[in-house]
Amino acid sequence: MLTGFFRIKNQLGLHARPAAKLAKLAGQFCSEIKLIKANKEADVKSVLDLLSLACRFDEEVKLIVEGQDEEKAFFSITLLIEAEIGERINGTEV
Repeated sequence: MLTGFFRIKNQLGLHARPAAKLAKLAGQFCSEIKLIKANKEADVKSVLDLLSLACRFDEEVKLIVEGQDEEKAFFSITLLIEAEIGERINGTEV
């Protein structure tokens, strides 16, 4: 099992578009992938679960990945989160 803590860097938080990108990426792995904010937990493969967390800019979340391909899944999802999930940074798309 791999875990990590991240801050939401998207200025608009984890809204529908980045949630869909995150869920699509997570769906490529067989590992169980969870995102936790406060006491709420979401299956990262589910857009609705992710949206239910209502993650806002600069809030801390915990990523938990467990399974056969956990290292690859954790690394890939970490890269996406750190790149603001494909949203814009200072007007430039990542």
